[in-house]
Amino acid sequence: MAETTSIKHLSKIKFFATIEVYAKNATLANFQTVSNNNSNNMQNINFSSATEIIDKIKTQQISIEETCISFLTQIKKHNKELNAICELRDEGDILTEAREKDKLLQTKASKGLLFGLPMTVKDTFWVKGLKNSNGDPLQRNYIAKEDAELIQILKEEGAIIIGKTNVPLFCIDWQTTNFWNGQTNNPYDISRVAGGSSGGSAVAVSAGFSPLELGSDAGGSVRVPAHFNGIYGLRPTETLLSNIGHLQAPNRPVGNRNIVTPGPLAKNIDDLILIMDVLTKRSSRLYNKKDSNTSIQLSELKIVYSDTINDVAIDKEYLEIFTSFIDKIKSKTNKIEVAHPKFDEKKAYLEYWKVVGFEMGVNNPRIPFMSRFLFLFLLLKYRDYSWAKGMAIGQRASNFTYEKAIDYKNMFSKIYDDFLSQHDIWITPVCSFEAFKHQRAGIPFIV
Repeated sequence: MAETTSIKHLSKIKFFATIEVYAKNATLANFQTVSNNNSNNMQNINFSSATEIIDKIKTQQISIEETCISFLTQIKKHNKELNAICELRDEGDILTEAREKDKLLQTKASKGLLFGLPMTVKDTFWVKGLKNSNGDPLQRNYIAKEDAELIQILKEEGAIIIGKTNVPLFCIDWQTTNFWNGQTNNPYDISRVAGGSSGGSAVAVSAGFSPLELGSDAGGSVRVPAHFNGIYGLRPTETLLSNIGHLQAPNRPVGNRNIVTPGPLAKNIDDLILIMDVLTKRSSRLYNKKDSNTSIQLSELKIVYSDTINDVAIDKEYLEIFTSFIDKIKSKTNKIEVAHPKFDEKKAYLEYWKVVGFEMGVNNPRIPFMSRFLFLFLLLKYRDYSWAKGMAIGQRASNFTYEKAIDYKNMFSKIYDDFLSQHDIWITPVCSFEAFKHQRAGIPFIV
């Protein structure tokens, strides 16, 4: 068993308000000096919030063209080292679109909440004219013929899609690496992982390549990369956001519709609220945005927290930060207690992979013994028997077996619904550890 050295935290967290990041080396600091050489109006634009950039564009403190140039320059200078951007639109096309939008701005004909904002999206969303791999080597050269529904919405709101961000093999890993685009590195320490599967997405925001990012999450694929890269991420309620054109192969049905949900990554909560307002414009489900001026007293909230779930060990330094935050809340309210939903972890894990196996399997090649091949591949590559077993069962599952797994999923969701209906806030660590050193898949290591 390979053993890593003791891990020190890359970030300190101020919950609810902000995330303060302290780099262990000069890597990110080097990235942040790029825009300082530009004019005063463009100073630090790459690390400004999306809300601030949009306001400066609307008030014509900066042009859309020079905003795009600033982000493209940042990508050119640092993507070779970080490898977050796997596909970049033609620069001439980007700047032509930017200049056209600048003209609309001059004539007061601009429209959209994201008007003129350059941004990248995860390589699981169809963007017309760009490659879309979904992490599948067989699809890595597929050029999308149309936009995913969420991409359509972003464009309608004035966003300029400048490129796509890297994903791991089959979008299933907490590292972001594949053999055709290579390995994505953490901007705080390039010897460490970016997280996954939205690892390229998180690095793009953290390193100043994009002010906003559209990723997706099944088992932590937005939340963990956000944690590893010192930014904010949101996994919305399932089915709130459209999966049309997401993780979709040409002429095939959408896969993983019962597991994966699109979700945004951003520098702060205001930016998350902004992009959620945009993405939910066509949502069939009600999305309630609380009035930002509403006064909420901490003492009035029913709060529960868990410093671990199912006795998973938490990194010592991270636990100290978490406990310190909880102590501050305790000093301001008596309505806080330790609690978390009770469930059969092994059963839940197996049933989860049955659903994933079935929904991925509908688009897999129809070859003999496919489920056995998948079982052996996962077992030998990742050394996880329950994962391999669940995926293999799902791959060959009958409609009855699949629906039984969905029944369990619904029952599992009810456990959480019942728990959350009794409380206003539930606070947990994001992950049990910080960003770890790059690892070879399937080789156990200690954190």
